[in-house]
Amino acid sequence: MSERESLEWTLRDRAKLGLRHVGKCQECGEFCMDTPHPEKAREWCLRHVEDTGHVFYELTAFELLRAARTKRPERKGSSPA
Repeated sequence: MSERESLEWTLRDRAKLGLRHVGKCQECGEFCMDTPHPEKAREWCLRHVEDTGHVFYELTAFELLRAARTKRPERKGSSPA
């Protein structure tokens, strides 16, 4: 790499994993395994209410990302660092 090239970071999604969902009981903190299907997380919440009587839940969706280094484009007319 030449002295004029520099690196910066970018975030990329991990497409094979997609959006993930987790159901969590707000009363005891127990939660289900993450799943790509929001209805499966909701089903877990319904099974948990049957087992425990707990009535407060949250459904969280998240995406897994990967940080990757990329070359920063050179600016025309800029002097080397």
